[in-house]
Amino acid sequence: MKLIFKLSILVMVMCIFSQNIHSVYAQVPTSVDGVNISMNIENPRPGQSVEISLESYLLDLNSSSIVWLVNSKTQNQGIGLKKISIIAPKVGIKSTITAVIRTPDGIEVRKSISIKTGSVEILWETEGHSHPFYKGKLPFVYQNKVKLIAIPHLSKDGVREIDPKTLVYSWKNNGKYVENGQGYGKQSIEIQGSEIPKPLEISVNVYNREQTDNSTGYMILEPTDPSISFYEDDLLYGLLFNNALTDKTRLNNTEMRVLAVPYGFNINKNYSHAWSINNIEQPDLIRNRSIIIKTKGDTDGSSNISLDVRNIEDILQGARSEFTVYFNKNRSEENTEEIIF
Repeated sequence: MKLIFKLSILVMVMCIFSQNIHSVYAQVPTSVDGVNISMNIENPRPGQSVEISLESYLLDLNSSSIVWLVNSKTQNQGIGLKKISIIAPKVGIKSTITAVIRTPDGIEVRKSISIKTGSVEILWETEGHSHPFYKGKLPFVYQNKVKLIAIPHLSKDGVREIDPKTLVYSWKNNGKYVENGQGYGKQSIEIQGSEIPKPLEISVNVYNREQTDNSTGYMILEPTDPSISFYEDDLLYGLLFNNALTDKTRLNNTEMRVLAVPYGFNINKNYSHAWSINNIEQPDLIRNRSIIIKTKGDTDGSSNISLDVRNIEDILQGARSEFTVYFNKNRSEENTEEIIF
């Protein structure tokens, strides 16, 4: 009885092992004819060069005659011609590439692959600080919050593009799925810059609900430091945002009010303003964005004004800038052609 029991267990173990082997081999995708066709770009853009290639572990492709057809028209042919490059069609138009393989033994194999293009643009903008009339685009600054918007170009018929609101989006940052960045109509997301100073590698895969049309967009956002510019606050004309002060500024009157404008710093945060005049720190101005420069009018000379701005909460945000102001003593009674300071 013990011997029969042991044999029964052995038979059961062998059956289970045999089933596991078959299940493993069943999961391995194979080509019946031993020929695989592939392209080097998964989701090509319109007009992009795409390489189509053949490989086989059963047929000798190097000695076979290979004819390449694009939409049933001969594109190229030759002995051992295992690769071909084509230009991807415009959005929504499908191209079918077929390789007709004839071996020296007379065996003929046909392999086909289809290309349907699309593209995705990614637009971005930050919420950094700037002056009210600033018309440029702010750079992406360390620890900025950045808004990303996908502009997909997918079409079913090559004439009309699919409404972006009806597509499905899958966003990734540095290879990881973005939280709350997956789903139907998820055309835009917001990402907070990390405390680790590294670029953002953004990708978004866009496809329709039937998953018959899809494309991927990709971009790298390199963070940079914020900056500071100085502007004169004129008593008569107000803030002169149209003309930032240069490294060398002349004091035309006995007094000038200067405003420091930070660019790229996060809004509604606490900042420290470390002003220095001729390398002498001015601790009384630590909360001031502006200073008043005065001269008695009876001396010649210059003063170096510098400012170091630091974000108290977001430690990677900091900038330093400086300018030199030149002033002359009053020469109104002398040659009137000279500039009076």
